Amino acid sequence: MDFDCIVVGAGPAGLSAALTLGRARRRTLVLDSGKPRNHAARAMHGVLGHDGLSPAELRSRGIEEVKRYGVEVRAADVGSARAIEGGFELDGTTARTVVLATGMLDATPDVEGFDELYGISAHTCPYCDGWEHRDERIAVYAAGEAAAHMGPLLRQWSADTVVVDPAEVTRFVSRDGRLTHIELADGTSLERDNLFFNVAMHPRVDLAVQLGCALTEHGFVETAPFDRATSVDGVYAVGNCADPMLNVPMSIADGARAAVMVNVHLLEPDARVMAS
Repeated sequence: MDFDCIVVGAGPAGLSAALTLGRARRRTLVLDSGKPRNHAARAMHGVLGHDGLSPAELRSRGIEEVKRYGVEVRAADVGSARAIEGGFELDGTTARTVVLATGMLDATPDVEGFDELYGISAHTCPYCDGWEHRDERIAVYAAGEAAAHMGPLLRQWSADTVVVDPAEVTRFVSRDGRLTHIELADGTSLERDNLFFNVAMHPRVDLAVQLGCALTEHGFVETAPFDRATSVDGVYAVGNCADPMLNVPMSIADGARAAVMVNVHLLEPDARVMAS
């Protein structure tokens, strides 16, 4: 095998797994498409020791850190994955184990003016960005269960929070990325300072499916709750491709814990070779 482990994805979960494996002296390769979920975010919050740091800077620092331990990082949008004797093959490169840290993407409102807001005054996570918009006029763009959850939740940050029906929104109006008002289908407008939205989540699971991993009813990679092992022996899934609720610090912990279990998994065949 070319490597002990291939990690797919250089987000917080994937780089954390690679760091732990590199420090355990495992031959590790990270393959990354360069298309992170939080590409529009200007800053991370709630990340101890890094509060306010940009996601791009965290990624850059993480790549530098894993390389210190011999981890190889390649820019690659992996297209094929399959099980082979003794391990797995991803786009022609082989490894004894695989960690999928492919993440997910948030569907965004298909509404005129949204792109100008995204990452400035339009966000998905109240825990990540609610503090920065405390006591402002908040709009929640969501329907059904998501609206029922996010409306009361965001009132912790601002009493002036209203839920808007996505079907009624025709346009977002902003100035320098700052939301000023929302135009509605009935011809009226709603003055708001910022927007929290929940449209849909799309886990990136193509490689998991190719490898034969089971998915949950919601389309995420099914894993054991403790070690993040999938239904395929030797394949692990960490971060948002397995759990949409994980933010940056949770994903870092998820990757580190799974990497320890990957190392333990690799010890068994190592021990057999040493004994022979």
